[in-house]
Amino acid sequence: MKITRTANAGVLLEFQDCSLLIDGVCQELAPYVGTPENIRKGLEITPPDAVLYTHYHNDHYEKGYALNYTNTTLRPVYGPEFAVSGKIKNTSIKAVETAHIGKPDVPHVSYIISGEKCIWMLGDASFEHVKKQGLSPKPQVIILPFAYVISKSAWKWVKELEAEKVIVVHLPKKENDPHRLWKAMEETLGKEIDNLCILDVGETVVIA
Repeated sequence: MKITRTANAGVLLEFQDCSLLIDGVCQELAPYVGTPENIRKGLEITPPDAVLYTHYHNDHYEKGYALNYTNTTLRPVYGPEFAVSGKIKNTSIKAVETAHIGKPDVPHVSYIISGEKCIWMLGDASFEHVKKQGLSPKPQVIILPFAYVISKSAWKWVKELEAEKVIVVHLPKKENDPHRLWKAMEETLGKEIDNLCILDVGETVVIA
């Protein structure tokens, strides 16, 4: 399985027979990065099997790409108002309604993806709401925003999940970080964590 960060908070998940793009194309919303042109072109040449969004904020979603994907592939785009729960090829996807961090009125879903491994994609889901929901089964891989790593209580909960890999997204570049998110994250972590992965846009991690 390969996971490539393609956008501010978005990833391309590639399994043996299935590819899913989640929050995977967005515009730049400083200090958060957008999707580079070379990644956009690659996704147009080889479109994923499905495009999913957790919510429709501009740093997670781009309407133009979503419409083009649907027009080109004749497949729908899934999101909080048209959520998917079922199978795409041999991969099971379950959309779970979750509250957005600090914005409970924003329609938002998290995804539980079961293929080679169980993956949680949390988007901008509130830690308190996700914990209360009691998502299951437990993930081998969890993809989450920086908020879970700068909060000590959220990070304690993440560690208790004992995931094989924790992938942090929704971070600006270190050299353009006016809110000092990297520093806050490093203070919470204290030291290097073996199962933690912070990808730059365009970088890929392979998980056996």
